[in-house]
Amino acid sequence: MIILPSTEELDAKSASELEDLFHGFMSQIQVQCNKIARVGSHGDGGWNVCLDKGYFPMVPCLVYSFGIGLESSFDVEMQKIFSCEVHSFDPFVNKTGIPNLSLMNFHSIGIMDRTDVVSDRVFMTLSDIRKYLNHTENVFILKMDIEMAEWRSLTKAISDGELDHVKQLLVEFHVLYYTAESKWNVFHNAFIIIKKLMDLNFRTFSITKNEDCNYVSHKNILLTRCYNVHMIKVS
Repeated sequence: MIILPSTEELDAKSASELEDLFHGFMSQIQVQCNKIARVGSHGDGGWNVCLDKGYFPMVPCLVYSFGIGLESSFDVEMQKIFSCEVHSFDPFVNKTGIPNLSLMNFHSIGIMDRTDVVSDRVFMTLSDIRKYLNHTENVFILKMDIEMAEWRSLTKAISDGELDHVKQLLVEFHVLYYTAESKWNVFHNAFIIIKKLMDLNFRTFSITKNEDCNYVSHKNILLTRCYNVHMIKVS
């Protein structure tokens, strides 16, 4: 079991050391879920949901799904199978091309660390989205596949206390970089946010790799830059 170093220890590590540590950490499960259901596609677009006692989505369950592209199977099945209230968000797609749109609560809104309009697209913090939708109940499942924007969006959501009552967090973590300096920043920032999630008692029960993001590491090993990480909040 890999124990996350302190912030001071992370500060002292090289980019390659952080890279190795990250991939090692992403290869381990932290908590056991005895009953895991694949919801949605068996490939990219589907997600694993823990159905153990205390985590089974019971009505009324609220699900926020950020970043759906044209793959709505998770959102639709969460509504069909569990009768959850599901809200789907993506400012980058034309909603007329989304399958099963009539079965969804779709919003052309993105999540970010600030509420703003960028290139004619609306982005909001999680807190502002909940206010916009007049939601006072807790989000039961929060899903994000938002191409690197998860890091700053989660940072803001954590600081606003919006993850305090989330039961399951499903996120595709991306570690994309283009220079040696940005490589260190990306992995270091990832660990800082993961440590904050662990401070909130989120633990990983399932991890899958997105092989569309494969690359060759500094050790000449084939790895991925994208991990679908499924977490539950433990007591």
